[in-house]
Amino acid sequence: MSLRLLLAVTLYALASWSSVGLAQVTRDSAGVRLATYSRKAKPRATWSLSAQPLLELDVTDDPASEFAAVRGVVRLADGGVAVANGASNEIRVFSRDGQFVRALGRAGSGPGEFRRITRLLRRGDTLVGVDGDSRAHVFEPSGRLVRSLRPARRAGSRTPQRIGLGAGATSYVLVTDGAPMAERERQIIFYTLTVADAAGDSLLPLVTMPGYRTSPINGTPARQLLEAEGVVAASDSSACAGYSDRLLLTCYGPTGRARVRISRDIAPRAIREEERALVRQAYLDANRDAPPAVRQQMTTAVQAFPFASTAPAFSRLAFGPDGELWVGPFDPGFSLPGPGAPLAPTTPQTWSVFAPDGTWRAEVTLPRRFAPFEFGRDYVAGVAFDADDVERVVVWGVRR
Repeated sequence: MSLRLLLAVTLYALASWSSVGLAQVTRDSAGVRLATYSRKAKPRATWSLSAQPLLELDVTDDPASEFAAVRGVVRLADGGVAVANGASNEIRVFSRDGQFVRALGRAGSGPGEFRRITRLLRRGDTLVGVDGDSRAHVFEPSGRLVRSLRPARRAGSRTPQRIGLGAGATSYVLVTDGAPMAERERQIIFYTLTVADAAGDSLLPLVTMPGYRTSPINGTPARQLLEAEGVVAASDSSACAGYSDRLLLTCYGPTGRARVRISRDIAPRAIREEERALVRQAYLDANRDAPPAVRQQMTTAVQAFPFASTAPAFSRLAFGPDGELWVGPFDPGFSLPGPGAPLAPTTPQTWSVFAPDGTWRAEVTLPRRFAPFEFGRDYVAGVAFDADDVERVVVWGVRR
C-alpha cells in the first residue's frame, strides 16, 4: 500500500471514529476537563426501551391506582415503585406486581403533611417528599416518618427549591438571588445552588449561575416565554448546570469546584407557532376555574405574551446511576402551569447520556406522552398519558 493511500485510509478511519462518542478533550488553566462535540458527532451507542413496560399502574378497581398531578416516580430496590400524587398530597407505595402497599403523608401543614407536594427524592429505599415551600419529610420504607425538614431560607434570596439529596443527611436547595428592577432595560437574575444541613437551617452556597433574563414591559419586569434559562441537577456529591441557550454544561464536585465541562454544537431553530399556542392554552387551563371576568381578561392577555424567538437547546438535566448525566431536549410543555396531559410531549423525545468524564455514552428515545422522573441503570420511571388523558405510572426497561 502506498504511503499516500495508507495516510488517506488512516485519516478517514480517525475522522469516522472521532465522530462516535468521542470529544475533542482538553483541559483549561484550572484543570477542568473540556469535552467538546461537533454538530456531526454521535454517541457511542443507542439504547432502546423494552418491548413492554416492566411495570404499569393504571386505573383498576383500587382507587389507589387512580393518579392525578403526579409529581414524582421512583423505583424501589425490590422492583416496586413510590409515586408522589399531587392531587392527594401523598406518596403511594406499590409492590413489584402493582399492588398498593401504603400511603405516606397527607394534605396538611404538620409533620409528614404536604401543602403542595412538588418532588419525590430517594436514597436507597428512604423516601423524601418535598413540599412547595421547600419543606421536606423523610420516610422509612416501612412508612415511619423519620424527620421533617423546615423550609430552607437564605437572606436576600427567594423561591427556594429542594432539588436533590447530598452527601449524608444534607440536601441541595436552589434559590433565586435578589429581584428584578423595573428600571433596568435588560437584566440577568441569578440562581445559587446551596447545600442545606440535616435540619435545613443552614444553607452553604456552592455555585452561582445565570437563572433567567428579564425586560421591562409596561414598567414591570417580565420574562420572555420559552426563553433559555438556567437548568440544574444535583445528587450525592455532584452537580451539573448550564444555561439552555446552548448545550454547555459544567459539572462540579462537592466543594463547588468545576471538574468537567461538556459542550455540544446543536443547530438553533426558531420557536414554532404551535409551541406558542401550547403556552397560551396552558395559562388559560391553569385559570379554568376563575370567574368569567378573569377568564376573559386572561384570554386577552395571553395574546400579548412576549415570546423568545429561538428555542432553547435543552430543557432538563437529571442524574442516573454512577453519576451519569441525562440531558433532555427542548420541551415547550415542561414546567408550564395547568393540567399535565395537554403539556406532555407530543412526539418521541431523545435524551443524551454523558459519563462523569464527559463521554457521550448514548442516546435513548422515550415515547410520546411520557414524562420521565427517574433514570436507573436498566430502567426509566415516569408517568404516561393515555388517549383519554388519564395518568398511568410506567416503568420501562432500558437496553444498553
